[in-house]
Amino acid sequence: MLKYPIIFTVIAFMILPLSFAGEFDDFVKQNQPEYDRSHLEFEQYKKEVAQEFQIYKEIVAQEYEQFRNKVLKNWDQLEISGKKRWVEYTPDFKTRKIVDFEKESIRLEIILDEKGKDADEAFRKLLSDLLLEDNATAFERDSLSQNIEKRIVKNAKHVKTGKVEKKPVLTDIIIGKPKPTEKELERAVSDLKQKGTVQRQKSKKIKGAEVVSLTIPMPPKSVQKKAEIYKQDVMHYANLRKIDEALVFAVIHTESAFNPMARSHVPAYGLMQIVPQSAGMDATQMVFGKPVLLAPSYLYNGNNNINMGTAYLYILFNRYLKNIENLESRLYCVIAAYNTGAGNVAKAFAQKRNIKKASKIINQMSPQEVFNRLEKKLPHAETKKYLNRVHQRIEAYKKL
Repeated sequence: MLKYPIIFTVIAFMILPLSFAGEFDDFVKQNQPEYDRSHLEFEQYKKEVAQEFQIYKEIVAQEYEQFRNKVLKNWDQLEISGKKRWVEYTPDFKTRKIVDFEKESIRLEIILDEKGKDADEAFRKLLSDLLLEDNATAFERDSLSQNIEKRIVKNAKHVKTGKVEKKPVLTDIIIGKPKPTEKELERAVSDLKQKGTVQRQKSKKIKGAEVVSLTIPMPPKSVQKKAEIYKQDVMHYANLRKIDEALVFAVIHTESAFNPMARSHVPAYGLMQIVPQSAGMDATQMVFGKPVLLAPSYLYNGNNNINMGTAYLYILFNRYLKNIENLESRLYCVIAAYNTGAGNVAKAFAQKRNIKKASKIINQMSPQEVFNRLEKKLPHAETKKYLNRVHQRIEAYKKL
C-alpha cells in the first residue's frame, strides 16, 4: 500500500484534460485535509531522517576516536582506511595490511615482540590471506565499520542495511582469476615476496619490539583491471539512467581508485563515496520513494553503491542542473556538483547558492568559458582538481 496515496492521486489528476478541471477542484476540496496530513507526515519523516544523520555523524566521530586510540597503543604512526587506501588490522592490532589502490602498492607490517624472530613465514601467510580475501570478509574484520553499523542500527529507525558481496578484493588483479588453484596462489605469493622490499625499525611504543614491513608493487594498471571487475554493474546502471558509462567510471576512479572498502570520516562509503545524508538521501528518495540512511554494509556492496551513485548523477543532470541548456556545460557543472554540491557550483557564477540564477548566466557562456570559470571560482581547491581529473578520465574510459 502506498504511504502517501493522495499525493500520487493528485499528480495523476494533473495530467487529465482540462474538461476535468471542475471535477479536480472538487476532488481537491474534498480531500484537502487528507492531502495536508500526508504532506505534514512526509515532512516530519524527512526531519526525523535528518536528525538521525546527526546521530550517525556523532557515532562515526566517536568510533573513529576509539579506533585511533587502539591503533596508537601499539603503532608509532596511525594508518587507517581512506578513500583510496584499505587498511586492515588483526584483532590484537599487531599486524596490518595496507593496500594503496591509487599508488598501486601493498605494504604488510608486523610488530615482532620476540628479538630476532623471523618475519618471513608470517609475511607469506599474510600475503596468502590477502590474495584470497573478499569484500564480505574485509567488512567482517573491520571492527570500526562493524561498531558503527551496530550503533546506527540500534539508534536510528530509518536506516537500510545490506549484504556485502563475496567479491575478491585483489585476487583478480594480482593472479588474473577470482578462484586460483593452490599452486597458482603459492606462485603468486612467492613472486610478490621476491618483488618486495623489507625494512626493519625499532618500535617507539613497545619496548624491545621491532616493526618489520614488506612493501610490494602491484601489477601495472591495477586500477584499470579493477574497473573491468565492475564493468557490468556500471553498464547496467548507466544505461538504466541514461548516463555516460565513461562518466561513471571516471567518477569511481577519482573518488576511490576502485577501492571497494573506501571510506572517509565525512562519513562517505564505497566506490562512489556516497554520503548517507546529502547524495544518499537524494538517491534513496529516487530509488526507494523516500529518503533513508544507508549503513556501511549497504554501501560496501558495489552494486548498491553504483546504483546510488548513478541515481545521484541522474538527479544532478535532470533536476538540480536541468536549466543549463548546453549539455557539455551541464556535464562540467555536474562533475563539480558531485564533489561539492550544486549550491557551491551556483556560487561560482552567481555569488549565491541560487541554481536558477546561475543557470541563466551559464547559458550565456560557451562550454570552455564555463569550465574556466569553475576552475577559477569553485570554493575548494580539491573540487578544482576533481573537475580536471574526472574530465580527463572520461576520455580514457570511453576506450574501456
